[in-house]
Amino acid sequence: MALSDPIKVRLREGQALVYAAEAEGRGVGVATVIRERLERADKADEELASIRASLIELGDDVERLRRLVADQSVEAPGGAQQEDQPSAVQLEMLLLLRGLVSPQTLRMVTAEVERQGLVPWGRGVR
Repeated sequence: MALSDPIKVRLREGQALVYAAEAEGRGVGVATVIRERLERADKADEELASIRASLIELGDDVERLRRLVADQSVEAPGGAQQEDQPSAVQLEMLLLLRGLVSPQTLRMVTAEVERQGLVPWGRGVR
């Protein structure tokens, strides 16, 4: 990999000392430490942009699913769906999503639902 011409950069004294200590500890030059940090930051920015794009797509997909479920009447086998009970599609989606998250995330979400003054699914249903 060919490197371009050197670029002078002014750093705060404390920051320069941190980079110098890291470089010394790794046995490389300060320029190498800074270049690698810049490369990692660029990679992280790209990954965050990709995650943001995926979240936007996911939001669009969730909105399409919400409209689909709202537009379709889903009845329980053997009778009409009770208003306070989730439909089969809603229940399946809920269980699939709960299977994807960690117990810690589930507790966090449940606490937020309760903070909003709502009863989390499963606690009010018997």
